[in-house]
Amino acid sequence: MDLVDYRKGEKITGICLLGNILLSFLKAVAGVLGGSQALVADAVHSATDVVATTVVYLGIKIARRPVDRNHPYGHGKVEHISAAFVGLTLFIASYAILRGVVEVVVARSFTTPSLVALMAALVSITAKEVMFRATYATGVRLRSDSMVANAWDHRADAYSSIGVAVGITGAMVGGHWGVETLRYLDPLAGGVVAVLIVRSAFFIMRNALVSLMDTLPEEETMANVKEAVRVVDGVLEITWVKGRRLGRHLLIDLAIEVDPKKTVGEGHEIADSVRERVMDEFKEIGDVLVHVNPYRDE
Repeated sequence: MDLVDYRKGEKITGICLLGNILLSFLKAVAGVLGGSQALVADAVHSATDVVATTVVYLGIKIARRPVDRNHPYGHGKVEHISAAFVGLTLFIASYAILRGVVEVVVARSFTTPSLVALMAALVSITAKEVMFRATYATGVRLRSDSMVANAWDHRADAYSSIGVAVGITGAMVGGHWGVETLRYLDPLAGGVVAVLIVRSAFFIMRNALVSLMDTLPEEETMANVKEAVRVVDGVLEITWVKGRRLGRHLLIDLAIEVDPKKTVGEGHEIADSVRERVMDEFKEIGDVLVHVNPYRDE
């Protein structure tokens, strides 16, 4: 990812950070003034988005640093760490929301939400969907795990705001017409928000940990790499192929077997040809390390 790409990611993330701060404030004030437990819970979710987006923003700035003496492979790993932190903040937010919902239901301390709460929820739905589309498109284009994770966080918030809007509407109808059961909809909508947050957190954490553990990439990707190597002139056999994620890039280590009668220089040229072909064939691959072994006809 070049400097221009990183700056695009920083710009989108910075705008979303400002948007999350404004939404958190809007929903918190509207939730308190409008008497909506669900909207207050949604405000907590947006507050965690502020933390998560800040982490992603800082992660992108760190990841763009060039290779140095202490980081010969670059700083791309920070992207996976940022994504994992996003997942952790979502788990914490879901716990806080569920706790508040249980307390309200047990105490039966229901209030009838007002129109201001419903309007704030509708604004949140629109804003978070716009944030999702912008962040996801940029994250996919830049192949940034942390930006994609943050995008799905925005989408989860949009879905949760839909549930909040439904809950507020139901509680308003129940309060106006005296239907007691409908008044449960507002706190229960807060519970639905928490469940959606947990689901998003699980997938974000899983993907981040898979990358941090240097899990082998998809079998199809590795098979395609092998096919690209086999057609290189001078390669008689492929001993093994390994791969791991580093930020947006995939690093490949592989061993090939060549005619043992060839000189060291000729073997080196074949290795260079293998590296060039793999790098040209797969744009997501950041580097290829080729080991050369003598071919053994067994």
